[in-house]
Amino acid sequence: MATSWKVSTALLCCYGFWKEMRPSEPYLTPYLKGPMKNLTETQVDNEIYPVWTYSYLVALFVVFLLTDLLRYKPVIIFEAATFIGTWALLLWGQGVLTMQFMQFTYGLATATEVAYYCYIYAAVDEEHFQKVTSYTRTVVLLGRLAADILGQLLISFANATYFTLNCISMGSVCVALIFAIFLPSVRKSIYFHHTEMPTSSQMPPESSAQKHDSQYVTDGETDGVTDDVTGGFTDDVPDGDKPGASNDRESPWPRTNANWDVDASSLAYSINSVNDNTVSVTTLPEQQTTEQNEPTLLPGYCSRLGTIFKTMFKDFLKSYSNVYLLKWSLWWAFATCGNLQVGNYIQNLWDVISPSRHNPHVYNGGVEAVSHALSAIIAFGLAYLKVNWRIWGELFLGVVSVGDAALLVVMAQTSDIWIAYLFYVIFRTSYQMVITIASFQVAAQLHLERYALVFGCNTFVALLLQTIMTAIFVDERGLSLPVTTQFSIYGGYFAIIGAMFLAKAVYTLTKRGWRASCQLPCNAETYRELEETTH
Repeated sequence: MATSWKVSTALLCCYGFWKEMRPSEPYLTPYLKGPMKNLTETQVDNEIYPVWTYSYLVALFVVFLLTDLLRYKPVIIFEAATFIGTWALLLWGQGVLTMQFMQFTYGLATATEVAYYCYIYAAVDEEHFQKVTSYTRTVVLLGRLAADILGQLLISFANATYFTLNCISMGSVCVALIFAIFLPSVRKSIYFHHTEMPTSSQMPPESSAQKHDSQYVTDGETDGVTDDVTGGFTDDVPDGDKPGASNDRESPWPRTNANWDVDASSLAYSINSVNDNTVSVTTLPEQQTTEQNEPTLLPGYCSRLGTIFKTMFKDFLKSYSNVYLLKWSLWWAFATCGNLQVGNYIQNLWDVISPSRHNPHVYNGGVEAVSHALSAIIAFGLAYLKVNWRIWGELFLGVVSVGDAALLVVMAQTSDIWIAYLFYVIFRTSYQMVITIASFQVAAQLHLERYALVFGCNTFVALLLQTIMTAIFVDERGLSLPVTTQFSIYGGYFAIIGAMFLAKAVYTLTKRGWRASCQLPCNAETYRELEETTH
C-alpha cells in the first residue's frame, strides 16, 4: 500500500507542476494586443475576457457532479485536454470569435481543477492525507512560481517573444496530459461511489487528546469547538454534527481537524496540520457493501440521483446552519469575487498605465512571482499564529477589506506602473493571508467530505457575483466601462465589505467589552467565562 500512495502522489504532483508551468499567462494581454493578434483594448477587455467568467460559472456545477460520478481521473484528463485546446487556439487562432472560444475552453479547464484537489483523497488512505495535501498544494505554487520566473527571465534577458512563451506553455500542458493518463484509477468518491466504513465497534477507543479536542464551549450564540491551531473558535456547530449526537450521516471514521492553505489563483486549499477528531462520511441508505468491500450502485438511476441530491442538500443545510461558518463563508465568497475580477483585468490596467507596444520592459511575470512567493510564505507562517479569531476575526476582515479598497482606488488613479505593481502585490498577498485564515475557520467546523461541498458553494457564489459584476460593468452589452473606472468600482466594492464587517466587529466588541477582549488569551475556558459574564 505504501508504494501505491507514493506513486499516486508523485504522478499527481508531476501533473500539478506541469499544468501550472505556463510562463505566458502573465503576458496574455500584451500578447493579444500585440502584432500577433492585433486586438484592441475594448475587444480584449469587454468582449473576450468576460467569456471566461461566464463559462467558468456554467461549468462549475456540472463539473462538480461529473467529477464525483466519473471518479476524478477522466476529469483530470479532460482538464489537461482543455488546457491544450486553449493554447492551441492562442498559438494559431485569429480574431475575436476564436479568442472568445479560447476563453471558453480556459473556463472549462479552471472549472475542472476541482478534480485535481479531490483525487488524492480517494486515491490514498486517510493516514497520508496531511502529507499528500501538502505535497499537491505546494507543487501548484512551485509550478506557478517557476513559470513566472522563467517567463520574466526570457523576456528581460533573452529577448523572447510572447509567442515563444506560449509555445513553452503548450509544451508544459502536453507533458501534464501524459502524467494525467498514467494516474491510477480510483474506485470511490464522496457521493456516487461510496463504500461503507467500519462500525464503531471496530474502531479503536477514543484517546484523551481526542476527547479534549471534541469538547464544546458556549460562545453566547450557539455551541462551538476550540481551534487549537489558529486559536479561533468553531462555534455554531449543528447538533447533528456533535460527537455522540444522533446523525444519520455519522460514521466512526476519525476526522481530520484540517487547516487549509490557499494559493493565489486557483483558490485551492492545503492541510498544514491534522488533529484527530471525528469525521462523518456520506452513507446512502440504499448502499450495500459486498464481501469484497466493493462499492455498489443504487437500484434505479432516478432513485439514486434523487437520494444523492437529497444527501447533498442535507449536507448543505447542516453546513450553513453554522452561523460562524456562514460569516467566514460570506467574506470568502465576496472577497473571492473581487480577487478574481482584479486578477482577470489587472494586465489590462497595467497595459493602460504603461502600454506594452511602446515599452519592451514588461515585468508582469516578476510581479506575479513575488506575489506567489509572499503568499506562500505568509500562508505557511499562519499555521503557527495564535490568535482568537472568534473575537478578532470580524475586525480583522473589516480592516483588511478597507485597506484593499484603498489599494485598488490608488491603482485606478496612478500613472506610475511601479506603484501599480507594488499595490497589486500587497493586495494579492493580503487577500491570500485572509482567505487562508478563512479556510482555517471553515475547515475546522466541517466533516471532511463536506469541505468539498462548502468550497464548491462558496466558489459558485463568488463566480455568480463576478458574473453579475462582469455583465454590468465590463461586458460590451453592459456599461462597457474602461478598466480604470472598473478598478475604482472594485475599490468601492471592497469598501462596502469592510464597512459591514467593521460595523459588526465594533458592535460585538463593545457588547463584550474591549478591555476584556484584549486581555483574553487563546483558550476555551477563559472564553467560556467571558461569555458567562457578558450574557
